[in-house]
Formats: sequence, structure tokens, C-alpha cells
Amino acid sequence: MKIFIIGMPGSGKSYLGKKLALSLKLKFYDLDHLIEKKENQTIKQIISINGEDHFRHLETSILKGLEKENNIVISCGGGAPMFFDNLEFMKKHGIVIWLNTNLNTISSRIQKNLTRRPMFEGLNSLEIDSKLSELFIQREKKYKKADFEINILGKEKQSLSSVIQIVMNYSKHKH
Repeated sequence: MKIFIIGMPGSGKSYLGKKLALSLKLKFYDLDHLIEKKENQTIKQIISINGEDHFRHLETSILKGLEKENNIVISCGGGAPMFFDNLEFMKKHGIVIWLNTNLNTISSRIQKNLTRRPMFEGLNSLEIDSKLSELFIQREKKYKKADFEINILGKEKQSLSSVIQIVMNYSKHKH
């Protein structure tokens, strides 16, 4: 079983991924951390030194390097599904979950931890909100191609156990 978690920056992909991996006794990977480890640099350094194109190619090669691994949960960077054939690769090799988190929640998370979010550094709260809306508009159509959507916040809040149930049922029918 391979589970890919996609969604906006700050939506809680790593948090959900760790919880899911623990509950399902799978190994957890954070794609951004794998990139940082391989390059021995932060994402911010990689992008500022070599540019976003270089980063996106690294991201894709590390993502595809996980093809032979099994029983893993991978938290993907917010932009990962947007480039090359990454989303198609994820769908072919596993279950793709879109963690759709309310943008206001994401905005307040990002404001509390700007150093981990180079994309939002130097922006005030209005600019962060505006950037998030723009990103969401660009990415929503791609995110919607996930095998299923999970709404952790908001009126239709789903519990971790219901998410696990969905994943288990889905994986039985997918293969």
C-alpha cells in the first residue's frame, strides 16, 4: 500500500501522514524532508541557489524513486502534483488523498511559522491570504483529481478513524 497526501502548504499533510502511517503500521515519508536530506540543504536554500525548476526536477526524481517502496505514506509538497506527470504517477502507484483544509486555518498556521514557508516570507497577513487564494485557484482542479478528498476542518470534519476506514475500503477496491 502506498498513500500520497496532497494539498495546500500548511494544510496538515505531514501531521495527517504521520498519524495515518502510525495507525496503519506503515512507514512515513515527507517528500520535502527527503529532498532536504538528499541535497543537504533546506528547500529555501535549494530554490534560492538553483531556482524552482531545479527543485521541481529533484522533487519528481525523489518521488519516482519511491516507486519500489511499499507500505508507505508520503506527504507531498503542495506543488508536487502540479508538475510533470507527478499526479498521474501517484495515482498509478497508490492512493492519492487531497487534504482540503480551510484557507483561513492555513493562513493562521503559516503566519505562526513563516520561516518554514519561504513562499510566504516577508508577506503580511493580507498578502498571505491573497497568495493562498491565488494558489488554491491554480491548484484546485489538479487536487480534485485525487482518489478522494478529506476535509479535516470545517462543517464536514472527518475523524482520523473515518479517514483510515476510507483508505482501507478504497485500497481493497483499487487492487
